[in-house]
Amino acid sequence: MSNTLADAFVSPMPRASLSMTTKFSDVDMGAFSQISDIGPAMSLSCNLDSSLLVSRSSTDIAVALGYFVGVASLLLYTPIAIRLLRTKSADGLAISTWWCKLTAFTCTDIYNIRSGFPIAAFSETVVITFEALFVLMLVTYYQKQWNETTASLVGLYFALTAWALFSPPNAVWGPTEEFVALAQVVATYLNSAALIPQLHLNFRRRSSGDYSPITAALGSGGCTIRLFTTIKLAGGDPLMLLNYGVALLLNLSVLSQVVYFGTKAEKRSLSSLFLADLS
Repeated sequence: MSNTLADAFVSPMPRASLSMTTKFSDVDMGAFSQISDIGPAMSLSCNLDSSLLVSRSSTDIAVALGYFVGVASLLLYTPIAIRLLRTKSADGLAISTWWCKLTAFTCTDIYNIRSGFPIAAFSETVVITFEALFVLMLVTYYQKQWNETTASLVGLYFALTAWALFSPPNAVWGPTEEFVALAQVVATYLNSAALIPQLHLNFRRRSSGDYSPITAALGSGGCTIRLFTTIKLAGGDPLMLLNYGVALLLNLSVLSQVVYFGTKAEKRSLSSLFLADLS
């Protein structure tokens, strides 16, 4: 009786607590086990989704920049053409520069089209190919160099371009992959050779010459953007990266030379240099 009475006054909480704790622990361990299995998978999925989102966003940005450069390239050689038409003189421009430019841009067009790259990756090259052809015609005309030899070279240019672009890919007489790759290597070389005569002419005359600083500045900016879009849209093609890298260095060299001789030797202000094409 006394034991029963004594037991009645003993708190039952420890037993209940032990029982509840044991049961809760058993259930909780199972839940935690499932969560621990799901956690890494959820984390991996979130990381993958985040990476895909960043990759897609950067690709979209590259496409937008690619088309932007294409539209902006309409202004690349326009200042030079305006100056030629306004002054009716091309004494400060080297004809070889424009032949090299035209050939280089055309080779780059062929390489991109034959490689199947999206138009956003090289839209400006198509535009400036036609611009370079137009400036070349103006330079040869104002320097009185338009003759049978020049006409024959232009005709040969169009014939070779049509052959490289429109011949069937598997045709025996068509351009091979090696030929197309070689054309891009030649384009990089010609991009280097194109501005060297202009650099030499400016240095020899100790003047800013007739090469537009706006063109050089836009060319530098465009090449910088193209390095990014080539990585995102053309798989980081090494030949294209080399092409735009070399072109960037050369455009910066011409821009620096024009600014230096224009401000130091000719004592002109920066604003007058950059507005010379329009005034």
